Amino acid sequence: MEIHRQTCQSCGSKSLRNILVREPGKNDRVFVECRDCDELVARYIISPGGYYHHKKGYESYLRSLMRTGEEQMSGKNLIKQFKNMQEECLERYAKVKAAMEEQYQDSDE
Repeated sequence: MEIHRQTCQSCGSKSLRNILVREPGKNDRVFVECRDCDELVARYIISPGGYYHHKKGYESYLRSLMRTGEEQMSGKNLIKQFKNMQEECLERYAKVKAAMEEQYQDSDE
């Protein structure tokens, strides 16, 4: 696993802001902005069904799927898919946090 904490290329700050942009007929986009110098750091395109807001749970997941316009599956399968995704997300996040702590343990980054 390779892990990087994003840094502003202009000023070196790690104080960043994610700006989520939704437009009809387009995949959601995230623009990453530096909080210190207001420069654009990066842009990401979120794959259909890829947005998940952890504290908003199942409803957030459903809204993400509905925005894609893809064919819907049964409610039972949707719930199963959501629970699998939620569990995978939490497991992956724990691994990423542990790897990040190990990688950056001797620095202020």
